[in-house]
Amino acid sequence: MIASGNVAAQTAVKAAPQASSAVKHAKLKPADTANLVSHLRRVITDETNDTPPRVLNAFVAKYQQRALDAGIDDLDRQTQYVLLALYTSGKAMEQPLFVEFMKNPPASLDAFYDALQALPKTVWKAGPPLWEAYEPKG
Repeated sequence: MIASGNVAAQTAVKAAPQASSAVKHAKLKPADTANLVSHLRRVITDETNDTPPRVLNAFVAKYQQRALDAGIDDLDRQTQYVLLALYTSGKAMEQPLFVEFMKNPPASLDAFYDALQALPKTVWKAGPPLWEAYEPKG
């Protein structure tokens, strides 16, 4: 269940699985960052369009590698991991509750998604969304 006041959690929709079942759990290669960026552009189109491509690509590559280093080796869970990073400019990943969560992350997409959504607002609001720095000032 998503807290009604948690805008980031409400917006970070559960992305539909993109990988086929045959390759879903295969280790992703660094070149697959382009696939993850493409998927994120479909999931949060406006937000990713508000972020310069070079910034977005570098940010996604950094957090995709962190996900891989933590054993998150499928595109679907990496998407959820990087969404949290994007919504907090990476600050959520430094929060003690998130660090503890990542010591034994759920292996299934559903369990991983549910566990991320269950993190408290302090994790989801640990930092501003990455794209806010690039929004036009009005």
